[in-house]
Amino acid sequence: LDEYGHGGPEGRQLMADDDELALLDAAGIPYEVRIADLVAHYQSRLLSGAALAGQPQAQFGATLTPPFGQGSMGGYYTHDEVLSVLDQLRATYPSLISARISIGTTVEGRDQWMVRLSDNPDIDENEPEVRFDALHHAREPAGMQTVLWFMLWALENHGSDPLATYLLDEREIHCIPIVNPDGYVYNQATDPAGGGLWRKNRRDNGDFTFGVDLNRNYATNWGLDDVGSSPDTFSEVYRGPSPLSEPETTNLDALMAARDFQTALSIHTHSNLWLSPYGHADVYPANFADYEEVGGLACEENGYVVINGFGLYATNGTTIDHEDTVYGTMSWTPELGDDQDGFWPPTERIVPLADENLLALQRTALAAGTWMRVATETRTEVGDGDGAFEAGETVELVLGLRNSGRAASGTAVTVALSVTSGPASVGDGSHDFGVVGSFGGADNAGAPLTLLIDGGAVGGQRIDYELAVTHGGTTFVDARHLFVGTRRPFIADDLESDVGWTVGAPGDAALTGFWERGDPVGTDYEGEPSNPGEDATPGAGTIAFVTGNGGGSAGDDDIDEGPTTLLTPLLDLSGVDSAVLSYARWYACQGTQADRFDVFLSDDAGANWTRIDTTSGIENAWAVHEFTVADILPHSAQMQVKFVAKDVPNNGINEAGVDDLRLDTFDERPRINLYGTALIDTPVRFHVSGEPGDTYTWMLSAGTGNLPIPGFVGPLLLDLNTLVFFFVGTVPAGGLQVTEVLLPNDPTLTGFTVYLQAWVQRGATQFLTNRDDITLTQ
Repeated sequence: LDEYGHGGPEGRQLMADDDELALLDAAGIPYEVRIADLVAHYQSRLLSGAALAGQPQAQFGATLTPPFGQGSMGGYYTHDEVLSVLDQLRATYPSLISARISIGTTVEGRDQWMVRLSDNPDIDENEPEVRFDALHHAREPAGMQTVLWFMLWALENHGSDPLATYLLDEREIHCIPIVNPDGYVYNQATDPAGGGLWRKNRRDNGDFTFGVDLNRNYATNWGLDDVGSSPDTFSEVYRGPSPLSEPETTNLDALMAARDFQTALSIHTHSNLWLSPYGHADVYPANFADYEEVGGLACEENGYVVINGFGLYATNGTTIDHEDTVYGTMSWTPELGDDQDGFWPPTERIVPLADENLLALQRTALAAGTWMRVATETRTEVGDGDGAFEAGETVELVLGLRNSGRAASGTAVTVALSVTSGPASVGDGSHDFGVVGSFGGADNAGAPLTLLIDGGAVGGQRIDYELAVTHGGTTFVDARHLFVGTRRPFIADDLESDVGWTVGAPGDAALTGFWERGDPVGTDYEGEPSNPGEDATPGAGTIAFVTGNGGGSAGDDDIDEGPTTLLTPLLDLSGVDSAVLSYARWYACQGTQADRFDVFLSDDAGANWTRIDTTSGIENAWAVHEFTVADILPHSAQMQVKFVAKDVPNNGINEAGVDDLRLDTFDERPRINLYGTALIDTPVRFHVSGEPGDTYTWMLSAGTGNLPIPGFVGPLLLDLNTLVFFFVGTVPAGGLQVTEVLLPNDPTLTGFTVYLQAWVQRGATQFLTNRDDITLTQ
């Protein structure tokens, strides 16, 4: 039996043929057949012919023949197409990529081809060395595509993108897209449309079986036990007759010995995991803290879980354990994609999977040498002491630098501050941090950099500045920003009443654990909280959204069989200069570490989504997460947030929660906002944001206008002929008045639009706010 998915409280997922199912039947072991023909399942998702040619062109590799993502095996490149791509890249970028280099031949006599990326690819320079390889297992072509995607990004962007330029100028990057060409060609022969499931090489074992699992054949811990590998030739994890018995592993081992790889990735599929040594037992390298640091940074955006190999299942004789132990290389095995992607992800997933791992490959290459970065920044207001950055004040910046690479900086590291836009200038603009060692840090706590905010700056203005980090003649620019003014609440939803959140979306596959709004009923799993026992709102709040809320056991209440989705109402940020989104989040993934909770943001009412937050594992406590919206997407009237928690499928105890959604701004002028779905006979929240003590009067009309009123800040934006004053109030402490209004239960009003504005009195100053509108729907 071959591992397919992940074990957990609800059982393991395995691949089995008819004979193996018969053995299970004979042993009385219960099982459920989920996919009767896995090859056919994979092939049903792979495009060919006109459908394949009609796929959107990928960002990189457009000039290749065939273009990236349009290879002959359902979008995946064949063996010969990979070689052709390497030759095409050499012809196009001869000063950045070497010609193909054979590191040796295979059981069937095929070459294992490697290329080197560098600014002098045909010269062995004294630069930190990196290796990326794929297809140790012949049925996992997404790894090969990901290696090629990184190569295309680096080559096509050298000279224009600072990071691509730096990596090719300051690293030697060795890429082996196909470690196991014999097995890959065999899959191509048996299933030319893609989807072939041959895993091992093509060694004739002499007993009517073929193949050795190359990723169980390395010398370190080879044959340690029969759990992490098998002595049986028919097994998919057959380790071979002796350590390094296979020419494919012998060749790669010789390459490791001849080079000085500081970091390496040996890429596999699938699990959304980033595996580090060791796999034979739950033990860790002495430098595991460094592994965690680099792995965590590599997976900062793709959300993959960083664990040691044993955390997935026991293995021995693997690539990463061998080169860590014997050669001191920091080596990882990424497991790309989730269980739904499988070994042959659908054609339309080729580019997204490669792209979601591009940053991880970039950062693994950075970590091979010196990798200086601004890890922390503390901003301190020097002025009236209220914590806000206001006109005429000074902002002190204390930076925590971190070298997350395997080489010391060599020369002193300096940081220079500059203002690129906004109402500010530089005071103290540079600092010398000295030499920073490998996986070391330094700060400027005794000599902060300073920004001087202009005396005429007003609330809501954005100050953009750059931190130029220089060492050894190389400069990286870190762009940052801050807002002038006091942070003010603009929209606040504590979920104590429902104004139109949406549960469920196309693609949801969960059978249990759907999002529910209510008073959370706590559950435990193995002594740890699973479902929260209370909401996140301080004080009198009781209500939150949680996944499954029936109480009882955690296993009866959690997410099973796929994702479940929760969407906010639309958030109108049109005309807002600056906005910070925050929410309270709960997630407990117990029993496995392969699932996750993702949060997405849209600026077009959900037509397109950008992931902004992700987590896996046990985070079973409420925590507030916040983001500056403009750093992610431009403000619009159709912003929306989506929360997706998933168990894919049935492999752990998973519970998620959401509470206390907020949007804050830095605008000094009062603003209004309507928040809700505008359904008749449902509540809508009327927000007035301002200074505590501001008095306000809401106005509405059936039309719009634009009439300056003497003595008022801002024009009247409503139609005078239909203008109505309809309620008044005072902004409370905290700066946000929330009034909930029940829309009339009158179907004849469907489609009717009302425009609203507020008249606000602040001391002697009178404001007319922004305009908002609401169109009633049924």
